Amino acid sequence: MTIEHEIGRVVAVDTAQVTVELNRDLKALTRSTYEGTIEVGRINSYIIIPVGTRRIVAMVTRVVMTDDSEIQSDKTMVLLPSTRRLMKATMIGSIDEYRFRQGINLFPVLDSKVYLTTKEDLDAIFGRRRKGDDIAPNNPGYCIQIGTSAVFPDYNIFIDPDAFFGKHAAIIGSTGSGKSCSIATILQSIISRKEVKRTRFVILDTNGEYQAAFQKKNEDDTYSNAIPERRSLYIPTDPSKKERLTIPYWFMDSEDFVRLYRASPGVQRPVLLKALSSARLSATECRGWLDVREAVIKESNRILALCATSDKADARTIRQLCDGMVAYLASDAVVASLPVFDEKYTEIPIAKLQTDFQQVREIAREGIKKEGQEFESYAVIDANKRQRVENIIRPILGVLGKLPEGTAGLGLSTADCPSYFSKQAFRYEHLENAMSRDESNSARARDNCSTMLMRIYRLLEDARFEFLFGPNTSDWPAVQYALATFLRDILGLETYADGSLTNSESLMEGILPFYDRQRAGAQTSNVVIVDLSLLASEVLENVTALIGRLIHEFLQRLSEPVSGVGRGEFPVVLVLEEAQNYIRESRKSEEDSISKQVFERIAREGRKFGLSLVVASQRPSELSKTVLSQCNSFVVHRLQNPEDLRYFREIVPGIYGQLLDQLPALAPRSALVLGECVQAPALVEMREVDPAPRSKNPQFYKSWTSEALMPDVEAVCAKWEGADVCEVKDKSKSK
Repeated sequence: MTIEHEIGRVVAVDTAQVTVELNRDLKALTRSTYEGTIEVGRINSYIIIPVGTRRIVAMVTRVVMTDDSEIQSDKTMVLLPSTRRLMKATMIGSIDEYRFRQGINLFPVLDSKVYLTTKEDLDAIFGRRRKGDDIAPNNPGYCIQIGTSAVFPDYNIFIDPDAFFGKHAAIIGSTGSGKSCSIATILQSIISRKEVKRTRFVILDTNGEYQAAFQKKNEDDTYSNAIPERRSLYIPTDPSKKERLTIPYWFMDSEDFVRLYRASPGVQRPVLLKALSSARLSATECRGWLDVREAVIKESNRILALCATSDKADARTIRQLCDGMVAYLASDAVVASLPVFDEKYTEIPIAKLQTDFQQVREIAREGIKKEGQEFESYAVIDANKRQRVENIIRPILGVLGKLPEGTAGLGLSTADCPSYFSKQAFRYEHLENAMSRDESNSARARDNCSTMLMRIYRLLEDARFEFLFGPNTSDWPAVQYALATFLRDILGLETYADGSLTNSESLMEGILPFYDRQRAGAQTSNVVIVDLSLLASEVLENVTALIGRLIHEFLQRLSEPVSGVGRGEFPVVLVLEEAQNYIRESRKSEEDSISKQVFERIAREGRKFGLSLVVASQRPSELSKTVLSQCNSFVVHRLQNPEDLRYFREIVPGIYGQLLDQLPALAPRSALVLGECVQAPALVEMREVDPAPRSKNPQFYKSWTSEALMPDVEAVCAKWEGADVCEVKDKSKSK
């Protein structure tokens, strides 16, 4: 380092900070060097402290001036005050052989000299690439520009996309500080690069802002891509729009249904899970033989229970049960399932079951001389009969108690399987059967389930939830590749190559918009914007959790050989706008929301499978601590709420503590960028977003001083009320 760059010496060192006393000749806090005049002690600038062959880089956080007085030993003379200029800086990394690395593993000693940064140092700190340097796909480095340094305007700030998205990121700031613009400009910067062929960004947009950032409105009220050759897909929740969001109810798993219907433990939850399992199985080819298996197990257990008594009424019930089972096993429904059942259970085919129940019936009939009269009292189940019945029934239960090889867990997991089932059958048949499974307690079960049934019926009939359950009066049809088509749509993938989707004759257009888009020949979209702004707040948590879970579980299943890709080789970025609305930290008396559970799991495990979160929030203190603590990169705009500031300090590494003191004073578009995504922590002037999301502040004075723009109140309210807007306008014209 040259003498002209020297500015002071180290007078104090702790684990994260150094205190520097500036040279007394720096009266104006500037230094003239061969590279020009450089300002000394500017907040967020960098200083260099050589330690051996390496150079520690520290970021200036505070500059103070103190006055000291000197008294001679004889106490007869007092000298004029001596002014000292002290500077505090946070050590952030080191430069070794012209390469900067974050983190500190060596410390300066007292009296170490301190220098200004040279151009060579700044090139290393900001990771400036040399002309002709190629970006390697497997190691891109800091290649995505997000803005310029607020302290060194000649230097652009770049992020490493693998570090930023691979380990989750958080974009924090008070309302109006520029969060939405930062998200939009980062995504625009990525998809605008020539070498980028495809991306998979999914934005859960709770404020309806991001369409304007990726699509431009044409004169005929249609939309086109704002960035040429970079497609985006906009999915609204407005029920009046043809391309609206639709998520079939059968994609939900058991926990989704339990949370949506608020099924309490004890009675309601088991009844609901039983009904779901039964409803899903009833729509599959395996339902027949599983029904037979379940019926045989149920009646066999009842026979064993009745054998435990010596009541003549119980003996008569056993005979009736056996008669019913013999008739059931000979019914058309069982005969249709006979080949599959006999194949699954070769030890006890249907014919043997019929014979076994006939034998039990004959054992129960022994001793009856004339049924219906006094002699029937002799037909009780004594110890001898009980043993003989058990010798027949227990082997049946032993075989049927285990599912055949290849179907393990089928009977229990069907409540979670995203397979089609009839909404109407679930409502009127399977719920009823689940509540009346035990005849002796059916009335009590119905009474305990009354509140859950009211919620189920209300949600199924509420027009606001047609996007989830479809029309109240009818079922959605079962269609080919429903789940796969939805995932292709939500991930912005092109249409299935062989085109074997259900045709429009079997599935009319307008019923499932995502299916219509794929059936019409969808192309790859770089950004998918799911506008949740008009979604009923009652189901916001359920819908965001459902989308997140489906994407997460899909990426998990890509580890299987059948997928054709490897684990983590199909990365997806999920942007959670205003995340505090659905992944908030629960209070002690509250149960965790379903969305909080889903996104906390994604935050912990998603990186392994290629699912990244970008969490945006204006209230970090209300966010899940688990989700925020899993973020390794931060773009922090102005934060003014003391609780948010305190909470955020607890989340980020303590080394950044002094840097966070400036957050309440940051200007719009300015952000403190921290973490692994950047070469070094920096105050950044974020890139100008073009086009901008629809998040600008309202211009009150312009509205007050210009000709008033009057909204069409009637048309807005008519649409709000569900009326035909065109019809309302026609009526107004006729008047």
